[in-house]
Amino acid sequence: MDIPQSLYEILLALVNLYTSLKRPVTSVEIAEYVGKSDGTIRNVISALKAMGLVEAKTGPGGGYVPTVKGLEVARGPVGLDRLWEPLRLFVDGRVSQVYVLELDLLGLGSPLGPRVILRTAGNLNQLSRGSKVVIGPTRATRIIVFGEVLEVHPSRKEVLVGVESLVAVPRVRAREIMTGSVVSIGPREPLRKAAQALLERGIRALPVVEEDGRLVGIISSQHIAQAFLDGNLDAAVEDYMDRSVLTVSLEEDVLEIMRVMEERNVGRVVVVDEQGRPAGIVTRTDVLRMFTRLYSDFDQSAVVRSNQR
Repeated sequence: MDIPQSLYEILLALVNLYTSLKRPVTSVEIAEYVGKSDGTIRNVISALKAMGLVEAKTGPGGGYVPTVKGLEVARGPVGLDRLWEPLRLFVDGRVSQVYVLELDLLGLGSPLGPRVILRTAGNLNQLSRGSKVVIGPTRATRIIVFGEVLEVHPSRKEVLVGVESLVAVPRVRAREIMTGSVVSIGPREPLRKAAQALLERGIRALPVVEEDGRLVGIISSQHIAQAFLDGNLDAAVEDYMDRSVLTVSLEEDVLEIMRVMEERNVGRVVVVDEQGRPAGIVTRTDVLRMFTRLYSDFDQSAVVRSNQR
């Protein structure tokens, strides 16, 4: 059975505690065991119960116990390729505590428009009719769904969403969308030289490399603006550069690049080769251009097919 990695961790903790204590385990005990909040544990337990891996025992001395199925999953061999993360539901622009376990797409040809049924775990009180939601990208199909909640069924843990738009993230590698021919600068070069390079080339950042080509930082227009405010434009690049540089390999998937940019709230990542030397830069503009080119190519191919008829 496939199981989310974050859920597997809690299931394994429950099984270990249950085996040692020989009694039902409380959410507080699991929270202390794994170092997470009680609220987080309760949300995960809700998902595990929906999957038939955990059951609740009520009354004095109550708590949670693993089912036979849960014991088999926790104690059986679980390869990393079988661990997947559930989709977190974004509600009205914020990350919710609702996990999407399954997503079924319906009515693509319906005059009412496409809809999706979400089978969920977590507290559905955060949702109401009219809530704007974002789901995805899904693991296999890489689809992101934007829509509006039409119905909420707490007893069935299901949510019906009217689809406003669908986006499919293509399988593209960093080398295919990066801006190559990287212009770089040395750490001991004057900051004025970096500013001149950014202005002349119409770019916003430069990788900073040592003489051997090793990446040691990145300097951006924002850093130079800070130096200007400090009245310190005679400084060296290394005085203001960011030494913590987000890097990806040439073969990194664009979906992972998008995830990293979102999590770290950055607008660019440096693409490095096997020796760790800058080979290119991927910016949010490059990602957007990828989608624009994808649909532009689709439109052109449709015209060609039409002309050939």
